[in-house]
Amino acid sequence: MLPIGSFILKATGWCNLNCSYCYMFNLKDHSYLARPRVMSREIVKASAKSIHEYAVSHGLTDVGITIHGGEPLLAGKEWFRFLVQSFRETSDQISYRFTVQTNGVLIDPEWVDLFRELGIVIGLSMDGPREIHDRNRYNHAGRGSYDEVVRGLNLLLTARDSSQIFGGVLCVVDPRENGLSVYRHFRALGVRRIDFLLPLEYNWEQLPPQGASFSEYLIPIFDHWWAEDNPDIFVRLFYEIMLLVFGAKRHIDSLGGDGINLAVIETNGDLEPLDALRACGNGFTSVGLNIQQHAIVALHDKRLFQAAMKGQDGLCATCKACSLQQICGGGYLPNRYSLSREFDNPSVYCGDLWALINHVIESMARRELLSDNSANALVGSTMSHSNPLRVLSQILN
Repeated sequence: MLPIGSFILKATGWCNLNCSYCYMFNLKDHSYLARPRVMSREIVKASAKSIHEYAVSHGLTDVGITIHGGEPLLAGKEWFRFLVQSFRETSDQISYRFTVQTNGVLIDPEWVDLFRELGIVIGLSMDGPREIHDRNRYNHAGRGSYDEVVRGLNLLLTARDSSQIFGGVLCVVDPRENGLSVYRHFRALGVRRIDFLLPLEYNWEQLPPQGASFSEYLIPIFDHWWAEDNPDIFVRLFYEIMLLVFGAKRHIDSLGGDGINLAVIETNGDLEPLDALRACGNGFTSVGLNIQQHAIVALHDKRLFQAAMKGQDGLCATCKACSLQQICGGGYLPNRYSLSREFDNPSVYCGDLWALINHVIESMARRELLSDNSANALVGSTMSHSNPLRVLSQILN
């Protein structure tokens, strides 16, 4: 089995915002109610020790650590300093890549300085212009967070080493809105790195609203980005689709169908598979392991972790027969879930993914990056190239 190469550490089990679609607090899972609000230093130390032992035993020299929440900055600056020090003092043989996903509300100049000092890359969650952002991303008093988030965003964008410490904006797709307006707003703010996420709340037990078209939100963004022809503007979803068309063995969790080789450590030390799966039900990701009592390798034996690791082998018959399977990969695991068949389903976004991916392929064909026959047949991994990153760089130039 592929070793775990990335770990999500839940710094906090609470948040200063109350976003309507939050899979941690506002969907089906309520396990946060029984967990500490902040990961203790003892859990941090145990996590650093166990991850080091796991990495060494599996021959890993590079490990990703994502600091998440809740809102991770609520843990405080000294907590962050302690965490990074705890990992880096375990061994100089392992390179740890630290990232943090924040709502941006608490970012101030001191936080930016600390991120720089500790070598942490920041991702910021934002959904677009004020009227769109504040519709879903508000505090516990119901007040929108747009102004506070933009203030934090501007600090990251104007930092002298912004390109090194700022990983970009994560935006949740809302099909009620105009996607192109959202994209243009980000560009007007000076954002150059954007990722779009399909909502986690929908699966075969809770279908998207009738008539909602996520592809109609995304395709105009792609067309605008494609016409810009600017290699400095990175839209991760489109970039990854194009790499997969060229046969790259690189993926994001929601595309490509590779095994999801990550693990989560909760504020109380619970060791779990992909945390987004908690959108499927209360306590869904709890597998009875804790970092203080169990070795990380014990997660390999858990059925839910194995389901995430199956990748292409775990696709349903419909997906396996699909010409886009090497690119789509069946979509994101939480969006494939049903009570009766678990993950043996296509994504509830199947039609939208089909429309978006085919649109990207047709656009590439029109620019003569693919032959018409290749675009029509789409023979997956046979459309390979020795260096897809170089090819894509040429495409965008």
